[in-house]
This record gives sequence, structure tokens and C-alpha cells, in this order.
Amino acid sequence: MKYLMAVAMLIPGLSMAEGAVLVPHRAVYDLTLARSDPAAGLASAEGRMVIEYAGSVCDGWTVGFRMATKYQPNEGAGRLIDSRSTSFESGDFLEYHYQQQDFIDSRAEPEERVKASREKADGDGQGAVSSPEEKDFALPAGVAFPVQHQVRLMDAAERGEQRDASMVFDGTDGDKVSRVISVIGPRKPFGSNDSDKANGEAAALASHVSSRMTISYYPVEGNEDTPSYQSSFDMYDNGVATNVVFDYGDFALNGRLAKLEMLKATECK
Repeated sequence: MKYLMAVAMLIPGLSMAEGAVLVPHRAVYDLTLARSDPAAGLASAEGRMVIEYAGSVCDGWTVGFRMATKYQPNEGAGRLIDSRSTSFESGDFLEYHYQQQDFIDSRAEPEERVKASREKADGDGQGAVSSPEEKDFALPAGVAFPVQHQVRLMDAAERGEQRDASMVFDGTDGDKVSRVISVIGPRKPFGSNDSDKANGEAAALASHVSSRMTISYYPVEGNEDTPSYQSSFDMYDNGVATNVVFDYGDFALNGRLAKLEMLKATECK
């Protein structure tokens, strides 16, 4: 799954040389069905998603993710899909580890494990899939890891840029790299979106600005106009996302911030 705070100046954040500050936090979202085309055959969908960022620029970042969604088709029994993943990305963007396991109606699917490394943050590298099947692969130069990509978008928003085109490797599809096009909206003060202003769980964002971002994922090969997956959200300047939309083509899910917890950053030694 493609992947996706208190006043940042008062908390030791994950600071980058370019200026963006990604602050450790745990965000919980309530998921509901936003749209369902006839081809999807869905009567309803609801669930919960949790994303946790922990670490520092010195120790690297650990990102925990869990998304459990109950899908009810127009006909037949419902299905519960529970996806869990953990990733680690070094602070210099030279090393990345990813593992994921899905549970369908409590039945465990094969675990996926992928790792990649390189000598320069923008250089080529190598990777290995160790589960469910072993496979070595080459990582092209210029590819961004997930946190590296997020910081890139946060920096672009701060500079007032409106578009970013990147190649991203996140391990969610084995050795595959995605071509990612991001559209970045103008900076907006807290409360520009009424749903955040009315949501008490978003109160810690009151001193921050946000940009609406739409991120589209495409296969590297070919020039397809329709993305294989798309997500939209309000990204605040400390890395917290609200008003999330996951668009899978035939259907889409809304994610409303249900709880936001600020986590202590590990200090560089």
C-alpha cells in the first residue's frame, strides 16, 4: 500500500539540510467509502489506518503502518483486509528496509521482505527480495526512498513549486520502481479546510501551514495516462497529513484524522 504535531520549533524534529522538518508522530485515520464505480461492486467500506513516524536524522526513520478495512460487496459476504508494514530508512538515504504482511479475514498471507542500499543518495545501488521468493535486483540512479521523497515534496511546497516528478522505490511491489507525479497546491494557513478547523484532534496543527498534494503512481515502463494508484491529502509543514483520499481507480476511500499523538524525537549524539 502506497504508501503516506505540536509546534515544530518546540520539539526536536527530523531536520533536513534543505529546510523541511518531519516531526515524529502517530496519526490514526477513520476510513470510509468515498466513491464506488459499478465495476467495483462495493456497497460499503470502512476501517482504520495508523501511521507512525519515529527516529531522527542521525538514527534514521522507522515508519510503521497498519490499515484494516472491511469491504462489503453488493452481493455476498464481506471481507476484512488488514495490511501491516514496517520500514527503516537511514538518515543519509543510503539504506532502506521494508517488510509487509497482509491478513485477509484473519488468514495470513506470505510475508514480503525487501532491502536496498547504495553509496550515494542519488546514485545507483542494489537490492534483494528475501521473501516470499529470493531475488536480487539493481536500483537505478536518481531513485528516491519514501521518506526522502516526502521531504522532497515538503521542500518543494515551501519553495512554492507546483509539480514534482520523481522515481520512487518503496518496496511495496517487490523490486519495482514507480514513476511518481505530484501536484502541489499553494500554501494555506490552518483552518483553510473547515474539516481541520472543526476537528479537535487537529488542534496541534494550528500554528502550521499546509499544501494540498495529489500524488500519482505510474509504472516506469510506457507512457500511461491513468495512474495505477493515486492519493491526495493536506500535507502540513511538519509532515502530518489530513483529509486523505486513496483512489484505486474503481473506488476511493476517505481518511479523516481521528487521533494525533506527538512522539519524542531521538536526539543526535
